[in-house]
Amino acid sequence: MKLKTLLILLLLVGGMILGGCKQEKQEPVAGGSSSEQNAEDNSSEQGAEESSNDGFQADDKVATINGKVLSYEDLQFYQLMNKVDIELNRAVDEKSLQGEELKEKLAYWDDQLKYHDNFNVNLSKMMEQHTMYLLAREKGLDVETAQVRKTVEEFTTKVAQNEAASQLVSDFPADAYQNRLNNYFTEKLLTLQIYETLKDDVVKEKPNATEKEIAYDTAKSYEELYQSQIASLEIKINAAELE
Repeated sequence: MKLKTLLILLLLVGGMILGGCKQEKQEPVAGGSSSEQNAEDNSSEQGAEESSNDGFQADDKVATINGKVLSYEDLQFYQLMNKVDIELNRAVDEKSLQGEELKEKLAYWDDQLKYHDNFNVNLSKMMEQHTMYLLAREKGLDVETAQVRKTVEEFTTKVAQNEAASQLVSDFPADAYQNRLNNYFTEKLLTLQIYETLKDDVVKEKPNATEKEIAYDTAKSYEELYQSQIASLEIKINAAELE
């Protein structure tokens, strides 16, 4: 579930520190080359939400959470995974929707792709998932290796069957991609466990609530838990030092 309120919170955290960074910098497309510097000529048209060359190296630190360093390549990987999810969701809509409803949904997915070209958006999502993963570990939650493996295999199959998603993955360094999949889905599955636990609590408290009410209350509980967790961690945004 996409929690815009969580993104807003982290955008504020990242934005306050990253605000002093070079706004003219553009984030390179994953796996891109130095020739992408030509994109700077069009940067004024793209605005702050587009990024194609911000000058970072793969191993540059962009954030540190309780001593865990998250590199620029980690951030690029999250950007990749977000965009792949968008393409997979687009494919589902293309099969199930039609007419004006399909047109509107495709436009929405196009906007989401552009949205995830933003440095702060990807930083926020990366930090949120790792933060909630740490909370899951603190609570003693775990996920079986077999479940992670199955999830990765199912994801890989879907990507292979989707031309747009496959192209995105092929543009990313192969080793960097493969080396991060298990850890990414371990974090994601544990974060999902937290969300589902909160959802179960809402259902118990309000057995007659609608799905919309359940989703709203669960999101609210998740946000409160997230705010509490992030306040308890030592977080440093290193990207501001990379000017």
